[in-house]
Amino acid sequence: PAEAAQKSHTVFFEGEENELHVYRIKGTHPGKTLLIIGGIQGDEPGGFLAADFYAEFMLEKGNLIVVPRANFPSILKKERQINQDMNRKFSDDNIFNYETKVVGVLKKLICESDCFLNLHEGSGIYSPTWDSDVKNPKRFGQSIIADNSMLEGSKNGEDVNLAKSAGAVIDRINLNISNADHLFHFNNHRTGDPASIHKEQLKSATYYAHTHCRIPAFGVESAKFLPLEQKVRQHIWAINGF
Repeated sequence: PAEAAQKSHTVFFEGEENELHVYRIKGTHPGKTLLIIGGIQGDEPGGFLAADFYAEFMLEKGNLIVVPRANFPSILKKERQINQDMNRKFSDDNIFNYETKVVGVLKKLICESDCFLNLHEGSGIYSPTWDSDVKNPKRFGQSIIADNSMLEGSKNGEDVNLAKSAGAVIDRINLNISNADHLFHFNNHRTGDPASIHKEQLKSATYYAHTHCRIPAFGVESAKFLPLEQKVRQHIWAINGF
């Protein structure tokens, strides 16, 4: 049965500065497809190092698409962006650069998938209430983000409770975290709401997945200030949970 499992490794823009590696793993038995993207912002190693872990998996059921290092030039420079923030390029802006080319590929991969995880590191710690300048509703760290609590009319024709899905994963992550200040929370950006405080997310990959591809999409955010090993482990716990 293991022979029925298949792997492929595709290189886009080979030899260019923005060379993009995409790994596809097909399970022995049919199932849904999970897309994992790391390194869309190059100064967030917790995400892309965790994504590396899944590029050589074997699966019993279902499929994986893994893009471990989406923004390779920014990873090399350990910077968030080069020309533009790649995670703000999913809404057409009429500016052509290497980020545009990479995002074109990522858009297609998102719409091929049934669920999408975008791995990040966030500033501070998200809290639904204001605790301090470092821990408040405007921070991203230690949270799983969705653009709404519900995805109505997914591409499979069903409504998906994103808050419930994220909550179940968060419960599993938090079993491994002993410091109560570092527990994960669900962060609903309510991106399309006129009152949202996160209007920048209208141009993000998860919002594109939510509105154009109609699939469940989540941002997984480890806090930037944590030790690297802890950040990588948290992303792995999150991916395994989903």
